[in-house]
Amino acid sequence: MALATVLLIRRIKQDNLLTALERKYHVLHATSGTKALDMIEIELPDIVVLDAHSLRTSGDRITRKLKIVAPVIPLIHIRPDDSGDSAADVVMFPPVTPRRLMNSIGRFVTKRDEEVLGVGPFKINVPRRIFIVHGEETQLTPKQARLIELFMRHPGETLERKNIMEQVWKTNYMGDTRTLDVHIRWLREIMECGGKYPRVLKTVRGVGYKLEVTASNGKH
Repeated sequence: MALATVLLIRRIKQDNLLTALERKYHVLHATSGTKALDMIEIELPDIVVLDAHSLRTSGDRITRKLKIVAPVIPLIHIRPDDSGDSAADVVMFPPVTPRRLMNSIGRFVTKRDEEVLGVGPFKINVPRRIFIVHGEETQLTPKQARLIELFMRHPGETLERKNIMEQVWKTNYMGDTRTLDVHIRWLREIMECGGKYPRVLKTVRGVGYKLEVTASNGKH
């Protein structure tokens, strides 16, 4: 089972708190809000911890930006005092012990493990990016997970290429969509288990793609 990924935003690089986190989770480290915003789109962590106290700032502005970019990723905010207006899911005040922080993270990780989206023969654990079809599990990349989740939340609907690019790649540039074509090919391989099952991700010529899920999916 893959470890949960924690994006830790703080200036202090190594101490007891970080050591405790690294024993249980895969930890990504950013030393500023700007660096964290760059990382979060690529890495897609399971949870974000902002230690604004170590950055010597309230962190409120950073929390708002993080929630705009990644609204569904849980955010824990360690701030210097109780003034201001944080957009985080949990706000903590120093001193924050490793045990307190681990307990708070653990509650979100438990919820994460239970969040499963199912359509026809397909299931995806959204936060963990694990895709399951006919008992076979595949660990998806962040972009693969976003793309397959988009189709699974809109079964039977034709999704325009432009809309897919905006939702998954956060761009409306349509000059080169080869990366989308490559990802669609990868998803077909995963969903069809290498050709063992019929195609369900259909091309709608000149428009986009559609996930067709019926009672007969998975049967030759």
